[in-house]
Amino acid sequence: MSSGDLQPPARSLGRLLNNVTNSANALANDMLAEYGLTLPQWVLMSALWRRDGLLVSELSAFSGNLLPATSRIVARMEDGGFVERRPDAQDRRAVRVYLTGKGRTLSHLRDFYLKVNARLLGGLGEAEIETLFLLLERVQANAAQGR
Repeated sequence: MSSGDLQPPARSLGRLLNNVTNSANALANDMLAEYGLTLPQWVLMSALWRRDGLLVSELSAFSGNLLPATSRIVARMEDGGFVERRPDAQDRRAVRVYLTGKGRTLSHLRDFYLKVNARLLGGLGEAEIETLFLLLERVQANAAQGR
């Protein structure tokens, strides 16, 4: 079988969702590159711009990432000078993450997702957008029930 004979599955929702996610992530990363941020870093920064000094576990829950992945993202943000980690005053085993001055200067990106949404949803009407969100939320709920 040659590669020209290979056809993608007809109307595979999983494949389409995966491709859309990859394209949307690439778009967001391209838009964030000028600020020295990646999309996973922006997600954590968006939480810190709303409430500084969150526990790493709170950032993990907010982002939907596992704790080790969140810790790695925070480490890269710390290396970039956007955040600093400090032990919690009440529980020295827990670590809180705080914005640095550099991190605070990017707070204008707090609602960056709106720019991404505008690009992704361009050409769709308000009713279509509402329907899209409702349908995707139902698909997500269906997927969560299957676990």
